[in-house]
Amino acid sequence: MRKSDGDITSPESIERVLSSVSVCRLAMCVENTPYVVPLNFAHEGTTVWVHCAKAGKKIDILKQNPVVFFEATREGALIPSAVAGNICKSDFSYQCVMAEGAVTFIENETDKRDVLNKICVKYYGHAGEMPAASVRGTCVMRIELRNATVKQSGEWK
Repeated sequence: MRKSDGDITSPESIERVLSSVSVCRLAMCVENTPYVVPLNFAHEGTTVWVHCAKAGKKIDILKQNPVVFFEATREGALIPSAVAGNICKSDFSYQCVMAEGAVTFIENETDKRDVLNKICVKYYGHAGEMPAASVRGTCVMRIELRNATVKQSGEWK
């Protein structure tokens, strides 16, 4: 986005978007090559937690360079052009949170279980049964969002 005058930085606006979004995108970079992955997440304020497999391209990149860019979009609807004969004046309503951060790997099994329960509560409405081997076999990461802003287009209540 080229305009910073549309940036919204209030904690309430950031919370509203993060609470209504199911998927975030995490951008990372290694050897000058970008890589973006969609992930489920939980959050409290500007602390975000994600989980994934313990091995793979994403983990390899993050171990080399833990700096990330976070994005989560709340999609709205197509806003057709009000100008007859000019479809280019159409728009799409959205709200998105964008922020910088760095990944910290959570290794403690109790802390991992707590985070995985937060994720379960977000998606299932309650904590779930988790065998210890499953918790140990899952990678859990924390990201402290910095310079978080909400960008939006269209009208939102």
